[in-house]
Amino acid sequence: MTGPTPTTPDRILVADRVLDVARVDPGRVAMVQTDKGRDGVLVHRKRTYGELSDRAERLAVGLRAAGIREGTLCSFMVPPSFNALVLGTALFRVGATLVGVEPYSHGMRRVRQCLDRIGPEVFFGTPRAHLAKRLFGWGKRTVRQEYVVDGAWPGVRSMDDLLSEQAPAEPTPADVEPGDPAVIAFTTGSTGRPKPTVLRQRNFAAMVEVVGAQWSLGDGGDVVDMPTFPMFWIIALSAGGQVVVPPMDFTMKGPGDADPAALLRTIEERGVRTMFGSPALLRNLSAHARRESITVDSVRRIVAGGAEVQGPLYAAVRNMLGPEGELYSNYGATEALPLCEIDGTTVLEETWERTERGEGLCVGPGLPGVELRIIPVTEGNIANIGDVEALPSGEVGEVIARSPHISEDYFRDPVATAANKIPGPDGTVWHRLGDVGHLDDQDRLWLGGRRSHRVITRDGIYLPLRVEPVLTTHPAVHRAALVAVPRAGSIAVVVCVERSDEDRRDASTVAAELRALAERHEATRGLTEFVEVRRLPVDRRHNAKIDRPALGASLARRRKR
Repeated sequence: MTGPTPTTPDRILVADRVLDVARVDPGRVAMVQTDKGRDGVLVHRKRTYGELSDRAERLAVGLRAAGIREGTLCSFMVPPSFNALVLGTALFRVGATLVGVEPYSHGMRRVRQCLDRIGPEVFFGTPRAHLAKRLFGWGKRTVRQEYVVDGAWPGVRSMDDLLSEQAPAEPTPADVEPGDPAVIAFTTGSTGRPKPTVLRQRNFAAMVEVVGAQWSLGDGGDVVDMPTFPMFWIIALSAGGQVVVPPMDFTMKGPGDADPAALLRTIEERGVRTMFGSPALLRNLSAHARRESITVDSVRRIVAGGAEVQGPLYAAVRNMLGPEGELYSNYGATEALPLCEIDGTTVLEETWERTERGEGLCVGPGLPGVELRIIPVTEGNIANIGDVEALPSGEVGEVIARSPHISEDYFRDPVATAANKIPGPDGTVWHRLGDVGHLDDQDRLWLGGRRSHRVITRDGIYLPLRVEPVLTTHPAVHRAALVAVPRAGSIAVVVCVERSDEDRRDASTVAAELRALAERHEATRGLTEFVEVRRLPVDRRHNAKIDRPALGASLARRRKR
């Protein structure tokens, strides 16, 4: 499926955009930092485009004087704040490469492994990040300059020390090419070793344009966006809008741990119109809104991502929003964000019923400029796109995609690049999403789950996103997870069940009813083993993806006892 490709710049222009707004409307609010005071009252600290541009351009002068310029690898360990926006804008101005690793998502020791693979020359971090750097040896081999942001740390220069006396009348543009690396972002590693995704200038610029157009942000000060995923601040600034930094701990806690009451008050008090959130965060937000009879009238668009969104969550968020609000779900990956989008109305009125019958999870058509293709599931590398056929509509296979905003390779990792990228004869690159699914007659993508999470038996193949929604129609089941468990030289197909809090039926009764339910649907027929677990383990980044390898290992250990 191919959509029209948007006209996009081939370099990141956020610093220019900030400067343009500052020149014509310096008092426009660029960012609001929201924190909870000791008395629980929210404190909103506003910063303008004039302040942001002046400070970013002064910092850019200092960065160049310190030798931080085009291509310099800079570890960015600063959660969302005004100084984080200043630093990010300045680094883009000089053409440096931002290296992003999330301590909470990856774990402290894994951060060192990630940074050792990249070899950053400069380290920017908060005092907390510098403490971890010292304890765990982050960047010890290669970092030659280090700066502390939003605080102080013994023996380390402050970012403020780099600020020039005044901003230049005409900033020096970065001497970068479209193919130069702009950002290196690590995947979560939920299906293996974290991969260092290279987003080049052209990829990142195209992503900003695609998201801005899809979210209908327009151009001007009516954009009020609350991103609960750190790097998404660039979207609102590129539209000349306002970034609302929510009262969340981005460094030590996951989105599912955020205080829903504080978030809802922030949305109301700041008039937030758009936001991005993980399903775990939105589940807590909508549950609190229901308990407290809260309606969020200002929000027009909530975008969920990071894990699949189930029908009940669409309904819960719809009940929280005003008549003009809608929940959308994005599908993509660190390497390809976003690829598809579907709105809650379509899901609730059309596709979810089919999902509950075992047809898979519909994530919508490809966005403009995104070409989706289904190919036969292939375990090894694919040397050229001409080596694989495109499967017809309705046939299940491996999902691949190409678009100007999709990353083309991994940083100094030819093995991962060969395994996950497929070259085309025209120089473009297809990305292997690692998922299986099919396209329908409207070119909408229906997912079956991760390729590595398929359970293959003598009788057929079970797909998680075809199995689990069927079983969660049972009132006793909150969530379910399909896993393969090695057993006596073969593979046992097991469904782990997380029970609904309200249900009090005994386990044997529920298991018998689930076996009967499974027999009524082709996608689940033959499933007989159901194991109750207190909580299904989830990923750290979004608190939403089920950690199936951990679950399978736990079941295997339980079996040996």
